[in-house]
Amino acid sequence: MSYYKKEDYVKRLDRFSIGVDEISDSQKVFLDKLNKKLVEVEKHIKQEVKILIKSGDSKVSDPNDWIEDYEIECFIYFILREDDPDYDEDDDNVLIQFLECSKHGHWDWGIGDGNNHNEFQYAKRHPMNKEYHCWLYHSLYDHTDLGWVNIFRIGTIWVVISIDYQKIIELNDD
Repeated sequence: MSYYKKEDYVKRLDRFSIGVDEISDSQKVFLDKLNKKLVEVEKHIKQEVKILIKSGDSKVSDPNDWIEDYEIECFIYFILREDDPDYDEDDDNVLIQFLECSKHGHWDWGIGDGNNHNEFQYAKRHPMNKEYHCWLYHSLYDHTDLGWVNIFRIGTIWVVISIDYQKIIELNDD
């Protein structure tokens, strides 16, 4: 799968059509399940990226290896539910994508850091203030224009992690 541009995403519903105070009990259950699933996704991403970093660092530090450098990319795609009216079986049905990882990741903030990224935790009267929110969940509601109504449309999370080994070859006029 390649990079998606905003115009490649599926049609979004009006992000303001559901306010946080209007979230139903069943929608709260969905959000809790999504957040817990994303906590697990983050743990696995962190684990896999650390393995790739170790492999990449080993190749780069080996004077006998041809590879000089590497980059790691981690794409997280949030895909529309199959029962959504806008779902198209001939399309990728991407609501949003995140690019989250690189070899220079600092694991004390972001994916898999264990920190509570709840944007509302200090708002005494906010209905979500007591919840734990992982980085990806926080990113969905705070770093995108999805709004709750489109987050409820997520049916699948697709993660693609890749390492790109690099070598620069100079052409000299010797």
